[in-house]
Formats: sequence, structure tokens, C-alpha cells
Amino acid sequence: MTSAPHPHEEFLQQIQEEFAEILAQTSQGVYIYLDDPHWICNDRLATILGYTSADELRKAWSGSPFLDLSVAADSQQRVVDAYMNVVNAKVASVIPVTWKKKGGGTMKTQTILAPISYKGTVVAIHFVTPI
Repeated sequence: MTSAPHPHEEFLQQIQEEFAEILAQTSQGVYIYLDDPHWICNDRLATILGYTSADELRKAWSGSPFLDLSVAADSQQRVVDAYMNVVNAKVASVIPVTWKKKGGGTMKTQTILAPISYKGTVVAIHFVTPI
């Protein structure tokens, strides 16, 4: 017996289809975070962080808190604060974020968080650019 996908997984699949052109064609790393463990990203974010694909990145981080595995400790609160501002106040932010890379090391980036609304739910789309 197979279980039905979690409603958040279905929601993110729909967002991924709706924003497929942006996810595929931008030169920036992009991710859309709903909650742990429900988030999506493009292949560019994966390669920035040393992974071969978005699938490999999602599998590596599966079941773990997104921030704990992906963002350096000194950037985590900044990401949380900006995310809350995006979803609650509908205000975009540009912040410096240090990411953890596959196999160790870090990557400094400029990250843009912007609100998007899909089917009445506001989520943040994040554009990640190495600096």
C-alpha cells in the first residue's frame, strides 16, 4: 500500500511547475522554503554548494533541519529574521549569508528573499549569488 504525498509536497510540486522557467533559466541559485522538510531548489544552488544536482542536495539534507545543514551558524538568525519579515510583513530583503558546502568549507553569498503568493499561501523565494 502506497501512502499519498504530504500536502506540502504536492503544494511545492505545483510551485515548482509554476516557476519552472525561473528555476531553470536563472544563473542564481534558487530555493523556495515552506517548512522543514518541505523545500525545493534549482540545480544551480546545488552546484554552488558542491552537489551535482538539486536531487542530490535534497537527498543529502532529507529529514534534517534546513538551516542546520545548509547555513553557517553566524548567518542562521539573519536568515530566520529575513524569512519572517518576508512571510509576515511581505517585505523583500537582501542579506549576506554564509552557506555550508558539501565536504566542508563555506561559501559567502548575497541572498535575496522575496515574498510570493501561491494559492493564498505566502512563501519566500530565495535567490543566492556567490560573492
